[in-house]
Amino acid sequence: MIKAPRGTVDISPEEMKLWSFIEREIRLKMNIFSFNEVRTPIFEHTELFQRGVGEQTDIVTKEMYTFQDKGGRSLTLKPEGTASVVRFYVEKKYYGIKKLDKMFYISPMFRYERPQAGRYRQHHQFGVEALGSESPLVDAEIISLAISFYKGVGLENLELKLNSVGCPECRPGYLKELKSFLEQGGDQLCEECRVRMAKNTLRVLDCKNPGCRSFLTGAPKITKYLCGECELHFAELKRALTSVGIGYTLDPYLVRGLDYYTKTTFEIVAVGIGAQDSIAGGGRYDGLVEMLGGPATPAVGFGAGIERLIATMKKFGVEPPEEPAKGVFFV
Repeated sequence: MIKAPRGTVDISPEEMKLWSFIEREIRLKMNIFSFNEVRTPIFEHTELFQRGVGEQTDIVTKEMYTFQDKGGRSLTLKPEGTASVVRFYVEKKYYGIKKLDKMFYISPMFRYERPQAGRYRQHHQFGVEALGSESPLVDAEIISLAISFYKGVGLENLELKLNSVGCPECRPGYLKELKSFLEQGGDQLCEECRVRMAKNTLRVLDCKNPGCRSFLTGAPKITKYLCGECELHFAELKRALTSVGIGYTLDPYLVRGLDYYTKTTFEIVAVGIGAQDSIAGGGRYDGLVEMLGGPATPAVGFGAGIERLIATMKKFGVEPPEEPAKGVFFV
């Protein structure tokens, strides 16, 4: 008997009712917030992710499904959505059409990693991208959309973790201080973090190793090194979130696993679910459009796993509403 490949799951007709409910809610919420759907190919040129995601990230060094086609071209199954949307945005010259372009996607993603609850080698993700504005109000809108969606599908006990990772102007000063701190306690870091320390210092803060986590509680905080522009942007974002009643927890060590992030980073956590509690994450990536060949264009977005959402809903006993009965009626 041939079985499904490890790290993949079949979605039965019974389970599709929940999937259909979630996808309907996604599209409903995107319509309210005026985001338009985009679909990009399942595979892209490998260079897109090497340049866009970062050659030293775990995704590129360990997790990508990369192959050569019959023409000898290196192609990669899509491991994340933002780089593909930005490639589309640049290739189709969307930057010349609207001042602010708001897009969303629902797509399978592929990462070669150890399968566990809510984490698969083929998983499905939805995400949003707002390109063209540097305003922190757009960051607040993106976060508000995410919170509104999760509450709409029945999740209430949510926590928003918030940070700023600065910009190319102020981050080098922080990285210098962080590297100096890490070198003092290098023997307390795992082998992977010692490699990251030399090649991608900021990524050390993302390590989940308990020993590293304990040591990093004393690391310098990036928010103390922000330049005036980044500090003002972060302050205005916090004011905007407060004004619409969204609470947050400041986490000065919150970084994302992708190299393109600048300024805002955030995660939405389902409190009480355990280790796999992060259900959405994102932030600002003001340099990615230019990095992929377009003009300098500020942008912000987030991505969220659908399998992780379903596991969370089941954990909290959240059931989708019954679909309305189909039939005939007389007036």
